[in-house]
Amino acid sequence: MPWNDNSNPPEGGGGQGKGPWGREPPRQPWGQQRRPPGGGGPQQGGPDLEDMMRRFQERFRGRFGGRGGGGGDDGRGPGSGGLMAIGGLLLVGWFASGVYIVDQGEVGVVQRFGAFDRVTGPGLHVHFPAPIESVRTISQTEQRRIEVGIDGQQDIEGESLMLTGDESIVDIDFAVLYRLSDATEYIFNVRDQQEAIRGVAEASMREVIGTRELELVITRDRGAIELAVRDLMQSVLDEYEIGVQVLQVQMLKVAPPPQVIDAFDDVVRAGQDAETEINRAQQYLNQVVPQARGQAEQIRQQAEAYSEQVVREASGEALRFNALEAEYRRSPRVTRDRIYLETMERVYENADRIIVDSKSGAVPVIPLDTLRGTTRTPAPPAAPAPSGARGGNR
Repeated sequence: MPWNDNSNPPEGGGGQGKGPWGREPPRQPWGQQRRPPGGGGPQQGGPDLEDMMRRFQERFRGRFGGRGGGGGDDGRGPGSGGLMAIGGLLLVGWFASGVYIVDQGEVGVVQRFGAFDRVTGPGLHVHFPAPIESVRTISQTEQRRIEVGIDGQQDIEGESLMLTGDESIVDIDFAVLYRLSDATEYIFNVRDQQEAIRGVAEASMREVIGTRELELVITRDRGAIELAVRDLMQSVLDEYEIGVQVLQVQMLKVAPPPQVIDAFDDVVRAGQDAETEINRAQQYLNQVVPQARGQAEQIRQQAEAYSEQVVREASGEALRFNALEAEYRRSPRVTRDRIYLETMERVYENADRIIVDSKSGAVPVIPLDTLRGTTRTPAPPAAPAPSGARGGNR
C-alpha cells in the first residue's frame, strides 16, 4: 500500500478506520482527508508531507525572524531586519572571496568567464568573485624537473632505450631542469604541459643520440650531448609557445644493454687506461722538452762565447803581429833576438833545466841546489858550447 495509506478497516466491519499507529489517515495534498476505499465521510489521519513542510517553515521563521502580522497561520513571519543582515553578510562574503595575494616570484593570471583577462604581479589584489572571474597563481622563478626514462627509482620500459648512429642500442636516463618564462603561454597554449615537455625532451634526446656512435656516447660526448639536447628542446618549445626556458639537461645513466654491458665495461676501462698513458706521456714531454731546450740554449751560448773569444784572440794576434812587424822593420836584429828569447822562455818555462850563455867567456858559479830547491850534490859545470852555437848549452 502507499506510504500515506495507513487506514485499516474497523474490526466491526464499517465505520472509520485508523492507521497502524492509531492515528487518523493522512489528508490529501489539498487539505482533505483521504477517504477509505469503501467510501464514507472524511477520516481523521496523521500529518501529511504538507504539514511537515509547514512546521519546518514555521521553525525557520521563528529562529531568524520576528513576530508580525500576516506572516503565517500563527501570526509569525521573518523580520525584514534579519533578512537584510543575512543578505548583507552573504554579499560581503561573496566580495571577500575575490581578494587574493600573489607572493614574490609568482604571477596571478586572472580569467573572466574562463577567458584570459590580465596578469598581476606580487602583492594584494582583488578580482570579481566567482563565477565572474577566477585567478590562478603560478611561480615563474621555481626550478622544475622532469625525469625521462625513470619513474622514481624504476626504469620505464622502452622509454630509455635509444638507437645510436652506428645502429647500437643504449640505455639513457636523463632529467630536464626548466622554469617558466611566460605564465600566460604556459597555462593557455598547451593542455598538458608536463607531458608536452616530456615528449619534446625524449624526442630531442633520440634525435641527438641518433647522430653519434655508441662508444662516444658512453665515454666522451656526454657534455656535448647535454648541450645539444638543451638547445634542440628550447627551439621546439619556442615553436610551441609553451612559455618555458630549459635550464639544463642532466644525463643520469648512460649504459649499454645488459646483454653486452661486460664487453663495454672492458672498452671503457681500456679507454681510461689509454687516457692515463696519454697523460703520462704528456707529462714526460712537458718535462723533457724544456730541459732539452735549456741545454740547447746553453750549448748555443757557449758556442757563441767561444766564437767571440777565438775571434778576439785572432784579432789580438793579428794586431800584435802587425806591431811586431813594424818594430822589426825599424830594428830587425833586436826584434829577432827578442822574439827568440821570448820563445825560449815559453818553451822552457816549466822545464827542469838551466841554460847558460857561453858567449860571455866566463864560467859562472850558479847555486843549482838553491835554484832547484833540492840538497843533492852539485853536478860538475857543463862543457862550453861550440863557438858557432846559436844558443847556450844545457
